[in-house]
Amino acid sequence: MFSKYTNYIIVIIASALLAVGLFTAGVSPWLVFTLLMVFTFAISMGYPFYIIYKARNLKLIGRYLTNHQSKPIFGYAHALAHGTDEEVIKSLNRILKSYANAEVQQVYKANLLFFKKDWRGLIEEAKTMGDPAYKHYYAGIGYTMSSNMEKSQECLSKLGTPWMTHSLKAIIAFKQNNPALFEAESASATKQAVGMQRFVVHHMLNRMAKRTVASKEV
Repeated sequence: MFSKYTNYIIVIIASALLAVGLFTAGVSPWLVFTLLMVFTFAISMGYPFYIIYKARNLKLIGRYLTNHQSKPIFGYAHALAHGTDEEVIKSLNRILKSYANAEVQQVYKANLLFFKKDWRGLIEEAKTMGDPAYKHYYAGIGYTMSSNMEKSQECLSKLGTPWMTHSLKAIIAFKQNNPALFEAESASATKQAVGMQRFVVHHMLNRMAKRTVASKEV
């Protein structure tokens, strides 16, 4: 596993090799400098963008999040994969204290209410959301937690985002004690999501699966 410092060293070495190659090819110094700046910027900004929004490899995403877990949102995703419920809740509170953006506050407060098993609070929070997709998704989760399957199915019918649809179906299957359907819908939800969302959905549902196994072992 590469650390972020190792990644910096790799970028420096790659930049140096590129500079040597360009000078050897007779490229003028000012153009070499410009190309190096563009190359460094593309690597520095392009790679994180790819990981957060486009990547599909869970291990690759996980390594990036581990190396950057000091940032609140990345720390939450890391805690989902490796921490206890208490650590996940702590990481969510840290996000809420760190970001004033309204959408960030709504989404992560909803996640916090989910982990606190506060379905009433989750339903009420969902009603305040401006994004219809998140509104129906989190309301559907809240209604599922409260065993109001009629309302949950109503929310499900209004979802158009594939990963949200499969994720909510998985949570409904979990509530209805249907492990085969839960597993199938969890896999579909992960498959449909990309970037950090893929990592978060996968590990959130995986935590639910582990909870089921643990309860059977008791």
